[in-house]
Order: sequence, then structure tokens, then C-alpha cells
Amino acid sequence: MQVGPERQDPDGRLVARFLQGDGSAFDELVLRHRVAVYRLAYRLLGNHSEADDVSQEAFLRAYRGLPGFRGDATFRTWIVRIVLNLAQSARHARRATVSIEEAAVQGGRCTASDAVLRREVRSAVSGLPPRQRQVLVLKVYEGMKFAEIAQAADMSIGTAKATFFQAVQNLRARLAPQPAAPEEEASS
Repeated sequence: MQVGPERQDPDGRLVARFLQGDGSAFDELVLRHRVAVYRLAYRLLGNHSEADDVSQEAFLRAYRGLPGFRGDATFRTWIVRIVLNLAQSARHARRATVSIEEAAVQGGRCTASDAVLRREVRSAVSGLPPRQRQVLVLKVYEGMKFAEIAQAADMSIGTAKATFFQAVQNLRARLAPQPAAPEEEASS
């Protein structure tokens, strides 16, 4: 990775320090990104234990892979990409579910109907195709720009935008009230 005066972002400076042998620089990267990495993993997986595992594995892979980090992306975008890949693997291993109790703990004090609504939204998001779910989570929950999403998810900006639009449409359809089933006519 080429790091010079033009690389002014704090993460870039920390990466440069790490590559020069300062192990404490990686600790600082972890401190800067651990909450966001965990939050992203949790939003993709819907399970605290799996999110912990994915977060730890993401930082382990980043630590091992940092010497080969080319700097084509920011550290944030790179670690997001690692989390996306790990979360996708974890989802293939086991589809996560979220209980009402977890929703209540996640959102602080809430009514039962709030917890049910959160569970329905999480379930609808979890039911989206993986690419749509990833783009939606990165845009809505993580506040990433389409250019960052495109880089992290290895797609063009246009594809990221189209995938987001499809995800929103799909989510709307999943959350739309279902028409009541017509009552069966009594047999004569």
C-alpha cells in the first residue's frame, strides 16, 4: 500500500503505522470500527452470538490480510467487505431468527406491539435475497453512500442503486398488509 502525505484519513495513517511495525495501530483501528462492525454483522444476521463471531473473525482476517491491503479502498470499506462475506457464509450455515426478547433488549423499553413490528421488519429484511439485504443494510442502517456500497459489495454504482431500489420494492411488498381470505361458503 502506498501511503504518503496525500493519505490524510486517520485510518490510512493507522494502516501505515501498522505496516511499519506498530502493532498498537491495529488496536486503534479495532477501537474505531468495532461497534460499526458488530452492528453491521448483527443487522445482517439478526443474532448476537453470530454477530460476535463474525466481528471477531472479520478483525482477525483484517489483521492477517493488512500486509496485502492495497489501499484501493478505505479501511472502512475493506472491513465492511470482509463482514459481508463472513455474514453471507454464516447465513448459509444457519438462518438466524430474532426473538421478541432480543428485539426488546435491542430497542430498550418497548411495547409488545413495537417488538412484534421490529420482528416483522427484521424478518422481512432477512427474507430478502442476499445481495438486496446487503445493499439495504449498508444504505439504510450504516448510512453508506452508493459509491462505498459498490466498492464494498464489488458491484457498479448503478447496480448498487438498482439493487437498493429492488430491495425497497421487495420489502414494501413483504410488509404490505395481506388481504383477508374470503370466508368459505357454508356447504349446502
